[in-house]
Amino acid sequence: MKEAIKQYIIENIIREKVEIDLNISLLDEGIIDSLGYLKLISFLEKQYDISIDLGEIDIENFDTIIKIAKFVENKLDK
Repeated sequence: MKEAIKQYIIENIIREKVEIDLNISLLDEGIIDSLGYLKLISFLEKQYDISIDLGEIDIENFDTIIKIAKFVENKLDK
């Protein structure tokens, strides 16, 4: 799942071949802006058939690829 999220970010948000560390802060490093997060959330909802509420979109869940994957895994376990 982490690799799928990483690939989506690289191919659809950054749109250039770069390496992203799974633990790097996507927001602090300027990798994803607010529009990028909207695209990512839409992808996650469609890809994993989950619903993400606005209250769940915070730095604890969406700061790094690792945190995003853990958040999605927790949603799938419910």
